Amino acid sequence: MTERILWIDVIRGISILAMITFHFAFDLMYFGFAKPDLIYQPDWRLFERMIAFSFLFIAGLSLFITHGSLINWKSFIRRYGITAICAVLISSVTYFLFNNDMIRFGILHAISVSGLISLLLLKLNSFSLFLLAVLIFFLNLLIPQPVEGDYFWQWLIYTTETPNSLDYRPILPWMTPFILGMASYQLFKKWGLLETSNSITHRELLILSWLGKKSLIIYLLHQPILFAGFFLLLQFS
Repeated sequence: MTERILWIDVIRGISILAMITFHFAFDLMYFGFAKPDLIYQPDWRLFERMIAFSFLFIAGLSLFITHGSLINWKSFIRRYGITAICAVLISSVTYFLFNNDMIRFGILHAISVSGLISLLLLKLNSFSLFLLAVLIFFLNLLIPQPVEGDYFWQWLIYTTETPNSLDYRPILPWMTPFILGMASYQLFKKWGLLETSNSITHRELLILSWLGKKSLIIYLLHQPILFAGFFLLLQFS
């Protein structure tokens, strides 16, 4: 069994708490307990992007930690296969709940596809990966969007046929933090930050680490629980 790196689980745990906070704000808005444009304010939009950035960055770093320059196919198929299945599940559930606003290519979709594409990048050194991430970022800024294109290409970039979605993370630009996570591997290793450790002395770190380890299942379950809670609150109010 692979040992865990404490601070990565802690960061992932903080990210999952931040995501629950954002979705709680969305539910307040959706059920009429907050103003209808709450999460579309600049500060909430920035908060949302920071959460997505952190998940993709950690996913990229974790990919490089697991595989290095050689692909561990068993590990990759298990981890990214589960993520891809969960992405399809999220799309299906949000279709029934929100119809046209369903999640077609959200954070789990971006992690799955970025992981698949990144298998081609494992031989690159940190500097090359960093340059590639910068290139993707500025390419996204330079290309006028939405680009002329059909519905199929929405996974890659925002097109004229891309419908509205509750969570939308196309590869351009959202593969940038994933590749930056990969690029940071050598630097973190040099600083000694990738040593495994099972010793946790603070309860807060223990809780955050546990949340980080269970982040995928928490991601899948927290919104149904929040929705059920708000629905019951409406019934009794």
